[in-house]
Order: sequence, then C-alpha cells, then structure tokens
Amino acid sequence: MLHFPEEVRTARLLLSRLRLSDHDDLYRMARDPQVAATLGGVPTEAVAEERTRRLLAHWEQHGFGLWAARDLASGRFAGRGGLRHWTNDGAPEVELSYGLLPEFWGRGLATELAAASVRAGFEVLGRPDLVSFTLPTNTRSRRVMEKVGFRYERDIVHADLPHVFYRLTAADWRAGPGGRGREGVSW
Repeated sequence: MLHFPEEVRTARLLLSRLRLSDHDDLYRMARDPQVAATLGGVPTEAVAEERTRRLLAHWEQHGFGLWAARDLASGRFAGRGGLRHWTNDGAPEVELSYGLLPEFWGRGLATELAAASVRAGFEVLGRPDLVSFTLPTNTRSRRVMEKVGFRYERDIVHADLPHVFYRLTAADWRAGPGGRGREGVSW
C-alpha cells in the first residue's frame, strides 16, 4: 500500500492535508448560508472548532483524512474534501466527503475533488468500497456522487435529518468509463 498523499494536484485544484491554520476558512465556509443549507444549519464557533479538531485528529490517528482545496489559478480556499472513517449502523465505513464555497459551485470542481478522493481510497488505501451521503434535496451533491460512479443504496437518518446513502465498490470503479478519476491527478 502506498502512503496516503498529503498533497494532490488535480487539473484545477491543490489539495493539501488540513491544518489548524485552515480553521478560519472552514468556519467561513460553514457559516455561508448556502453551504449551511446543505449541511443542516450554521454551527456555533465552538462546534466548528471541535469539527476542525476531529478532522485533524483523524489524520493523526488513521494517516488519511480531508484536504483543504485551493484554486490552482488564484490560490484561494475553495473548500474541503477527502476521506474519513464513519460508522453506519455500527458498521465501519470510509466516507467520501466534500464541500465547496458557493462561488466555486457549477464548475466541476467538486467532481474533480471527489474523483481524486475516490482514486486515493481505492489505489492507495486499498478499500473494497466507499460510501457517501447527503440531504435528499442536495441535488448537486447527488450528481457529484453519481458522476464518480456511486450508486444510491438507501435512505438513512444522519444528525437527526433524512439523508440519501450511496456506495461505490472498487470493482465498479475499476470497470467504470475511462478508469474514472485516474487522469489529471498527481501525487
């Protein structure tokens, strides 16, 4: 197994291991009304700080996690994404997670970020499958999951809200069109 990359370049993004210095950008994103609507509401600063600490601890504990996503052209913070452990009805899973500031929506960047994350999950971590979920009304996020090969599995409740739950197996990913997500990524 390869070492999980702390930095990845896609065609338009620089993905870097989350650091404490990214907290202000993460909190700014979480407070954005459009982003908050997709995540179930605006967190307090204390909740946001705890989330950041958990994301940083995940890297320390597991050797992988979420990246900060920066626009290659401008260097500006665009969002965050990557992989993390998640427990689903007592079963351990690895979740694809991603989110961008609204000014970066509609440009295919979330799909680029998701594809790099999925590739790392299968090629580096050797995962047999990955999961992802979102609110049923978040059609943009559902479309990103579907573009990188995830298939709807069932409805779930997460954080006391209804969610749609998707899964992608390594076998399906490898069989996907054009070797989904393998091009344009360097680590």
